[in-house]
Amino acid sequence: MNLFDEDIIIKTKLVKSSEAFIRLREKRIIEAISFKSGTINVPHKTVITKLLNKKEVFFLKPGKETQRLKPNKYDMTPLVGSNNIKEIKRFSFEDIWEYLVKISIINQITFKKVLVLLYRLCYFIDHREVKNGILRYSPSNDISEYIGKIDYSLKDGFRDKFKKDEIGIWEYLNFVDILGWNEDVKYHILNGRPNFNESNRKNVGRVNTILSIISVPLMVNDFLSNIIENVKFIEKINVRLILSTMQKFSRSRGVCVITNKDILEHLKPYLEN
Repeated sequence: MNLFDEDIIIKTKLVKSSEAFIRLREKRIIEAISFKSGTINVPHKTVITKLLNKKEVFFLKPGKETQRLKPNKYDMTPLVGSNNIKEIKRFSFEDIWEYLVKISIINQITFKKVLVLLYRLCYFIDHREVKNGILRYSPSNDISEYIGKIDYSLKDGFRDKFKKDEIGIWEYLNFVDILGWNEDVKYHILNGRPNFNESNRKNVGRVNTILSIISVPLMVNDFLSNIIENVKFIEKINVRLILSTMQKFSRSRGVCVITNKDILEHLKPYLEN
């Protein structure tokens, strides 16, 4: 597949975690610690971003994991909605993956593009420090226009293939951003401060969460594509494709990240080494 001129804007190099990236994650953790908290029945709402369609991207604090026997003390609930209607309410990973798998059925090229946008989001490529210590998902005007075109085409795609409207891609991307933020908050605070001292756990939280969001639909897509290609030749359907996905889940307890080599192979030409 060759890149069209308009697609060059999202051409992205493979990222490896760095100290600069860790520092940005720390800044977000410090900001989250400072958010006001209410009670589990009347949580405090902190708005992170207001989208152009007037919908809000926000946290409710405290989150439900603060009630566990071994509580995640700083847990919050990430949400997107307007007029106090929570359009993404406790979105499960199944919901998150279903959205992407539906996109893969609508259009394979658009599917790849959305996954690259998620990859960029994971590593703060399209984030901006809007003021000291405050990092927000804020794509450039060109990237925003690009996302807008994807959003417009997907609206028709969801209606055509699935006979229903889905949330917009802007809502989805912003939700995944604050979901990853909250995962860092849950796993990288020690004595009230950010802590990434364990080198073997630096990808725990944001990185593993968002890369799992990318990886699982890619593996499911391989299986679906195999079925579609061989629908008239049942004997050629490779059931092992879905069985290998299930096996990885059983070993990883829900975190399932494919290798950089596989991510590169799946997302070329938009992602490169």
